[in-house]
Amino acid sequence: MWVSIGLLGVGAALWIIMGKTVLTVSDASVRRESIFGQQEMAWNQITETRYRVTPINVYAHFGLLGALLAMSGKSGSTQLSLELIDAHGNKLKVTSIFKDAGDAIGIILGRINPPMVQSVKTRLQRGETVQFGKLGLSATAVTWKNNSIPISQVTKAELLRSYLQIKRQGKWLAAVNVRSDKVPNVLVFLEVLESVAPQVKATGMDPMARVRL
Repeated sequence: MWVSIGLLGVGAALWIIMGKTVLTVSDASVRRESIFGQQEMAWNQITETRYRVTPINVYAHFGLLGALLAMSGKSGSTQLSLELIDAHGNKLKVTSIFKDAGDAIGIILGRINPPMVQSVKTRLQRGETVQFGKLGLSATAVTWKNNSIPISQVTKAELLRSYLQIKRQGKWLAAVNVRSDKVPNVLVFLEVLESVAPQVKATGMDPMARVRL
């Protein structure tokens, strides 16, 4: 009984915290306000994003707390997480606890990703290999750990639930299978890859349109 009462108390506290957490997206910045204080990042300060989509049924393993997290979701059957990072390592996270989180994430990415995409394309044209964590991209190849995949042999690149998967011609298993939030600027990577690998279907910048659940 006491355990149940304790869980209810934790759930009620979490619900109150969620209710007092507000996200504001303006022409100058993105701001998060909660009972713990306020965080704000100007658009030109953001240098990196970490993006992940988690199916809601994953939370079923966490009992009442998981149910509350699932109920807080505003994106149907998924929980969204977008972490913004500046040059000093400061972080601001946008998740499905916010109302209209999917729309907010789309607006944020629409603001910061295009200049990042253009910068990467310019570097590729200069013959550079651009690193996205352990994943590398050049005009001719995708590199992952000790493997190099020629661009011409990339048949598919997508976000499959919480994972980035890249498939190689003639191979049944994915050549790359890594959690999407382990890849910095993963949506920038996908858009630039599609520009140098025309055989890979372009999906655009809509974050949810890129995810296959």
